[in-house]
Amino acid sequence: MNNTKTLLQDLLQDYNINVRPVLNQSEAVKVNVQMFARAIKEFDEVKETFSFVAAIGVSWIDEGMVWNPLSYGGINQITVFFSQVWVPDLIIISPSDDLENLGAKWNRIRFYATGLAQWLPADLIQSTCAVNMRNYPFDSQSCTTSFTTLGYTGDEVVVEATSPKINISTFQENAMWDVVDTSALSTKAGVSWQVDFIFHLKRKPSFVIINVILPILSLSLLNVLVFLLPIESGERVSYCITVLLSIAVFMTIVSNLLPQTSEPVPIISYKLFADMAISALIVLVTIFTFRINGKDDAEEKVPNWLKKMYHLTTCSCCKNRKISVEQNTSRLCIKSNKEECIPCKNEKGVPILKTDSDSEISHQKLSDVVAKEQVTWKKINKMVDWMAFVLFTVASFFSFGVYMAIVTVRAG
Repeated sequence: MNNTKTLLQDLLQDYNINVRPVLNQSEAVKVNVQMFARAIKEFDEVKETFSFVAAIGVSWIDEGMVWNPLSYGGINQITVFFSQVWVPDLIIISPSDDLENLGAKWNRIRFYATGLAQWLPADLIQSTCAVNMRNYPFDSQSCTTSFTTLGYTGDEVVVEATSPKINISTFQENAMWDVVDTSALSTKAGVSWQVDFIFHLKRKPSFVIINVILPILSLSLLNVLVFLLPIESGERVSYCITVLLSIAVFMTIVSNLLPQTSEPVPIISYKLFADMAISALIVLVTIFTFRINGKDDAEEKVPNWLKKMYHLTTCSCCKNRKISVEQNTSRLCIKSNKEECIPCKNEKGVPILKTDSDSEISHQKLSDVVAKEQVTWKKINKMVDWMAFVLFTVASFFSFGVYMAIVTVRAG
């Protein structure tokens, strides 16, 4: 104890914390820095802030703290309070809040007899991080935290990264992000040196897929089921508007998870806009089907082009088939591997065309007979329902498939 007291008294008696610890003041103090990351506390994409817990290993040579261990009972290392000796004022130049220097008054510096100083301050480090949410939720981010020694030029203090990587040997995994890589590098910014510590992060998308992506897909598929509802129920319009509002709610939820920026625009925003557009078109088509269904066949005849479209869509399976006439009747029939043409039925469900093999006529004759069947506005409405169901189902799957293909390929 007496030797330690004597050593400290001798070393600190004429020590001045305002003087750089080199005998030749024209030389620079070389400061080595290494980061030991412990855990990610928060990554706020909306505010673009990144906070994590880490310790910074700082070392340098203090030529004013050199002694002969034999003169002090073999003591080869001591610890001194942070405020009693010169330390490099490392300041975060990418802070998310106030500009603060690293370290606190209660920190201790360990000195060895050779003059080597080791300092290991630990803190919650908060910095800004520019995010790119284009591929959300399959995005990757790179967050950089930079330190420099303000007040000293590059000729007075040189800050260098001890290792090209951040030490994550004791890192605790984060629930939302995977640390896929890290890097550390030193650069000269202006007149002073700075060291950059970079975290390369990849989002874990499972939560967003289950709580956002799959519900959006479910709503898109539920939306097209409106055309399967009987039009007499009167619930079609309220059903599709409810789904439209649900998609709008999901757009609000997703927008709250993303930064308020126009560049780059997340691809999921385009996907939600496409779903909104599809849902709005479904509402318009639903209203249109109500108008068609309400028309009076006696007052307004079905146009010929609609009749042709109806026959084309409902009896398309009759094309390129052999046709035969049933004896002692005036009805026509189709023969094709003993299969009936199911779509060609009347309103009571009785096939207009039956299988028979007694005689055959041309396809043109069949078209003439089928054309005589009365086509009403209600039948046109059913045709529109069927076409809209198929069209919007394909559009919903296409929108989802394009979105997944783009984000997964870009993320890969």
